[in-house]
Amino acid sequence: MGASAARGRSIRCKRRARRSAGTLARRFAGGKRLPEPVAERARERFVEVGSGLRLHLVEWGAKEGWPVVILHGGSHDASHWAEVCRALSPGLRCLVPDQRGHGASDRAPDGDYSCEAQVADLASLLKELSIERCALVGHSMGGLNALHYAGRWPERVAALVLVDVGTETRKSGLEAIRRSRERASGAPPPDPSAPPPPFDLRLLDFVPTYGGDVAERRRLLEAVRSPLLVIRGEKSRIGSARSAQRTARIGKGRVVTIPGAGHNVSLHNPEAVAEALQQFLGPLAGAGRNGASADRR
Repeated sequence: MGASAARGRSIRCKRRARRSAGTLARRFAGGKRLPEPVAERARERFVEVGSGLRLHLVEWGAKEGWPVVILHGGSHDASHWAEVCRALSPGLRCLVPDQRGHGASDRAPDGDYSCEAQVADLASLLKELSIERCALVGHSMGGLNALHYAGRWPERVAALVLVDVGTETRKSGLEAIRRSRERASGAPPPDPSAPPPPFDLRLLDFVPTYGGDVAERRRLLEAVRSPLLVIRGEKSRIGSARSAQRTARIGKGRVVTIPGAGHNVSLHNPEAVAEALQQFLGPLAGAGRNGASADRR
């Protein structure tokens, strides 16, 4: 191995080690180091939920602000939403947990990464935080978790934002997921001395059927009682524009398309995502923690 290659490998290893330390200031989003103000304004802690797992939680904004819970996508963690949260009004209290098996949160000993288990974690987390009602934002896998929670307990959700989550998934997106699973299953055994992967690879086993079929997702959308915003990446391969419009129509919501963004919209265009969220959730910022009902029906 040449000196430059060895040096590059050393740098990458150091970066992975810094990431696993669990400190936001040492994390990376979109391939770049997060700005230091993110670390200064963020608060981190661990919360034990009913399953016995400890979830890593990152918060931005005023503690007395309206709670906005953001659920990251599969294989991601809270740091993927750092730039978006930093740009939102301080009147919004953004809470971003690393969901089970992701980031600094515990891995599930039994390998259960089903939607049901994730939603149970969310319900338990909010109970531990004494949050009776909140706005929910969910990306991809996290969006399905948010939809299931909002459909099951509509009275607990003041506003719902589904980020690149449709009632259907494009074939090209499913093919990309299939290739990821094949790569993971065919990979050599991990090096015991290497830093652990950023998420539990057993999660991939649940992807093909995650969140139920089209009929179940439609039923959940019809049960939602809060205002709905559907955010979609213009170049996303996961959900089509037609699927996003259909989701919004069923849930009596509206669609915002993020220009130039693929599926990972919070990384590709965080400014546009923050602007869309601020416009949609901004009224809650002045409502106080126990603001007036935002039900639309």
